Amino acid sequence: MKIRDRRSTEEKLVHSITIRKEFLNELQEEVQDLKEDLSAGIQKYKNPTEQVLKLTYNDISIYQLSILIGTYSAGYPLEIFKKEYLKFVDSLILIWESNSDYIEMIWALSIGILLDIDDEVFNKLVGLVRKDDPVDYLIDYLIHYRQPDWAIRDDFMFPMHYGTLQKVTETTTSEEATKLLVDYLAKEWYQGHRDSGWYDLHKANIDNYYGYWSFEAGAICKIMGLNPDDFKEVDYFPYDLVVEED
Repeated sequence: MKIRDRRSTEEKLVHSITIRKEFLNELQEEVQDLKEDLSAGIQKYKNPTEQVLKLTYNDISIYQLSILIGTYSAGYPLEIFKKEYLKFVDSLILIWESNSDYIEMIWALSIGILLDIDDEVFNKLVGLVRKDDPVDYLIDYLIHYRQPDWAIRDDFMFPMHYGTLQKVTETTTSEEATKLLVDYLAKEWYQGHRDSGWYDLHKANIDNYYGYWSFEAGAICKIMGLNPDDFKEVDYFPYDLVVEED
């Protein structure tokens, strides 16, 4: 196992994953209790049991995402990463809303593309998007790759975070697309996510840090047929996923 992250150690990342899995198990046990309470009409909490159950599902998805990313960062084989991805997709299905879980969908679609995930799984994500119907260029672009009949709209839900990626995808030469994508990763991607809970986590509490990766940049590289070696040393680029090294 060769660590992929540049800010932590394999030991710390593995420890972080282990702790998160323990919390995840506790949450899953709590879900079973809440389901039994709901079925029996028992109300143990100030808030309605249904609301508590939904919040617990949300916590599960958050932990599952951090385990997924941590698994990649620590250098686990991609087969293990794929198993965690499938668990993450299942957790996302229970809670996804476009206004609060946008980046989670971007990562889920992007990783699905990078893993060549089967249509059954990918279509679960598409179903969520179709139901909520966010008008967003990047979501549309990613789905269009797997489903060419899917229309791509010009608006972005978060243009300050991802607007530059439209310039990348609409560039006519691979050289210019590569340059724009490298610049985006070097100057915009991380800095543009200051409002995210994981921003600067490696500085605030290294034990909770699980890695920073622009999975959408990897997906765009693959979709456009760019040379992943041009991004191998670029921070935040998930190189192993694009070249499918294990």
